[in-house]
Amino acid sequence: MPLCLYPANSIKWGCLCLLLTCVLFLSACKQVSTKNSNHPALADSIIDKVNTLLNTGQQERSVIYLDSAYRVFPNPGIADLWKKYNQKANYYLYYDKNLVKEKLYADSMLSILKGKESQYKKEYAGAIFAKGDVLMVEKKYAEAFKCYYDGKLFAQKNLDSCSYCQITYQLGMVRYKQGNYLRAIPYFKQAFAENSHCKADAGFSNLFIYPQSHLNTIALCFEQAGVPDSAVYYYKRALAFIDRNAGRFPEKKQFAEMARAVVYGNLGGAYALMNNYTEAGKYLQESIHINNRPGYAIEDAQTAQLKLAGLYIQSSRFIAADSLLGQIEHDLLAGRGKSQSNADNRLKWKKLKWNYYDKTHEVVQAYQYVQQYDSMRDSLDEVSKGLKIADIDQGFKNIEQQYRLTLLSKNDQLKTTYLVAIIVFAVMTIIILLLVWYNLKRYRNSVNELTKLNQKISEYNTQMQKTLTALEQSQEENTRMMKMVAHDLRNPVGAMMTVATMMLDNKHGPGDDRTMLELIKTSGKNSLNLIDDLLQIHTRLEELKMEPVDMFTLLHYCVELLHFKAEAKGQQILLTADHLTISVNREKMWRVISNLIANAIKFSPSGAVVSVLMIGKEDSVLITIEDHGIGIPIEMRDKIFDMFTEAKRPGTAGEQPFGMGLAISKQIVEAHGGHIWFESKQNNGTFFYVELPLNN
Repeated sequence: MPLCLYPANSIKWGCLCLLLTCVLFLSACKQVSTKNSNHPALADSIIDKVNTLLNTGQQERSVIYLDSAYRVFPNPGIADLWKKYNQKANYYLYYDKNLVKEKLYADSMLSILKGKESQYKKEYAGAIFAKGDVLMVEKKYAEAFKCYYDGKLFAQKNLDSCSYCQITYQLGMVRYKQGNYLRAIPYFKQAFAENSHCKADAGFSNLFIYPQSHLNTIALCFEQAGVPDSAVYYYKRALAFIDRNAGRFPEKKQFAEMARAVVYGNLGGAYALMNNYTEAGKYLQESIHINNRPGYAIEDAQTAQLKLAGLYIQSSRFIAADSLLGQIEHDLLAGRGKSQSNADNRLKWKKLKWNYYDKTHEVVQAYQYVQQYDSMRDSLDEVSKGLKIADIDQGFKNIEQQYRLTLLSKNDQLKTTYLVAIIVFAVMTIIILLLVWYNLKRYRNSVNELTKLNQKISEYNTQMQKTLTALEQSQEENTRMMKMVAHDLRNPVGAMMTVATMMLDNKHGPGDDRTMLELIKTSGKNSLNLIDDLLQIHTRLEELKMEPVDMFTLLHYCVELLHFKAEAKGQQILLTADHLTISVNREKMWRVISNLIANAIKFSPSGAVVSVLMIGKEDSVLITIEDHGIGIPIEMRDKIFDMFTEAKRPGTAGEQPFGMGLAISKQIVEAHGGHIWFESKQNNGTFFYVELPLNN
């Protein structure tokens, strides 16, 4: 979308307008919040170079340069790509006249901004207008006006007046292209007023380019409408603005010169309409002198040359007119300064050639050029035929009316929905009130029964609480008594084992007595093991005395104590562990490990290997005891950790089980904040796992 486009019939300043567009995008990048991936300085330098090539008449080279520069662009951001697509859309709209490519890049501008409209507000408004420009070329005026209307609403809601001024300017340009010059003037005046709100740091575009172009375009409207005195007034205002503000931007001196030359040319045309040929010639020649150079607005210089040639013909200076028309013809054929105004300049040139030959009474040549002129004019009129009869103001009113009708329809639907909701709510309220009344009646009838029931429940709860307390006290007393009895039994049973051992050490005793003594020793040992298990029942965390223990040393000690028991069955115990220190109760944890290893020995066949493995994890220690024994049957697996369980079996050598070792081990491990579990396959061995926290 050209944010600063001068009227094609009089300004002839297409390349310069693209430069204005680029400067606008630079200021937009300052106002729009961009991500780190955008590179505004690099993107703007590329666009400036492209416009320089356009200004010097190198249109094809400008496109090649733009593509090449972006091909090596380091990760271009959304705003960077938008500038490229906007430049391409303008090129194919005003220079190459390729509708397919223009539409492609206009759609691309909207595509990359999808979902990011609130972040790139100014770019999004420009993209909507670019889409409207495409629809205008396609002669879909109703759709184009809708795009312009949507863009206008979006800009009014999201942009400040300084940023919004070029949107207003663009709407005025639609009126100008239709030839409704006087109806276009209010738009340009409004744009100038909106631009006056720009702050001192708003940039070169907002502070210089746009205001002088607004004044210049207002003057052009008066000139085209046949009011040359008002045109001269606004042209002089534009020159005064340029003279007053050019010094603020010394680095833009060349642009200021081009802008001044453009106004000179237009002012010369206005003086010509007032028959002030002296002033007209002076300003036209000065305009040509400045802009008819590489890097300047050459196409505008051609417009001034055409106006000057017209003066020469009117004043019968035919030799000067013929020479100037020949120079213009050469430039047009060579494509020098080709822009969106090129076709209009060709049409004017043909009309001047017709006038020249008519004035010099060369009828045949005059007839040839009048035919060429009429044919080309008809062709151009056909292109803009629909545009001239389209009414953008009425289009906006129709769109606004449609929006209002849609809004009214939605309001009616909403009101209908509210009415239905109110009716449903009223019915539900009545139903609820009836249900409340019915339930209240039932409640009153039931309240006494509920009160009695609550009293009974309260009595039952009190009785149950007393019973539970008594059971807990009884369990504690039973446990205390059992531990006292077990502790008192250790001494006599231990003494019995000691006497039996001493008598067995006497090798001269009778053989029958030795057999009885062995039975007494074995029974005493089993009794001590049972007593030890009873003393470990109901281990609690508060009863544990924790201390730092090297688990490798503890495991090694357990293995060494049970080494002889394993050798008696021809078994081997393998220990694999590192030195890891954790806080445990040494005696309790020794009993857990010893119990698990003893079980592995008990239920493994002769010659088997029992493996003990310890590994350190991130926040725990995992101990694994693996045997290759008879395994645990499926029907016993849910019971082996129960106290006084019936899941008891004799060992592979007939060892006597008590059924409390695993239950006690589970209590000890859980009192340490750990976890114990197993994995087993019948007749294929068992894995017991003990996991203890590192920080206990």
